Amino acid sequence: MREVGALPPEFDELNEPTRPFTPSPELRRFLAEVKGQAQFLLYLADQIEESLEQLTHESDHCHSAFLCKVLAMYSSQLETKHQGLGEKIAEACQEVYVTIREHELG
Repeated sequence: MREVGALPPEFDELNEPTRPFTPSPELRRFLAEVKGQAQFLLYLADQIEESLEQLTHESDHCHSAFLCKVLAMYSSQLETKHQGLGEKIAEACQEVYVTIREHELG
């Protein structure tokens, strides 16, 4: 005989304690790489802004030429690294989906 207010037997599996969830080392690594690359992109954007500001106030032709080379370098890095960030985001998202599926099945 069941206690009053007790769940029917088909709900017993819902009362089992769940195992603690721990994200995989791969997921943690992918997220760390995304954060690192995003921080680097932010750094590059800040450097571009700063160099552009310096360029607007620069009167020395040689220093202006140097700033233009620096800007080209930062811009090139920004373009290259943003593509890598997209790839890292895709990898991280795939690992999140795998992790969710494993957790739901577990």
